[in-house]
Amino acid sequence: MADESSQKSTIQESTNQASANQESPTEIAKPIIAQCRREIAAGWTQIEAARTELKRTRVLHERWSELMKAAAAAAAAAAATASEELSHDRPRSEGFVMVPAPKRSRNRRRSAS
Repeated sequence: MADESSQKSTIQESTNQASANQESPTEIAKPIIAQCRREIAAGWTQIEAARTELKRTRVLHERWSELMKAAAAAAAAAAATASEELSHDRPRSEGFVMVPAPKRSRNRRRSAS
């Protein structure tokens, strides 16, 4: 019997040690939850930085868009003006330039055949 009681006490001690070594699910989850909260806070910080950057660059983007529209309009107007000026001298395709034929002299000698 002494042998049985010592076995029971040994089993109880090992069970107590095992339960002491094992943390409760709540204790295991606490560092994971803390890490998630830190990552969420870092994400919100990045979102705020992105919003600030968008606000700062929106004005530049609008200004550049206006400049590009103005440049495109000016280029279209210049092309229309150039087209009207050159329309009398060029064929409709405007891809060819008319080159006058060289003048040939009328003093040709006939070759003896």
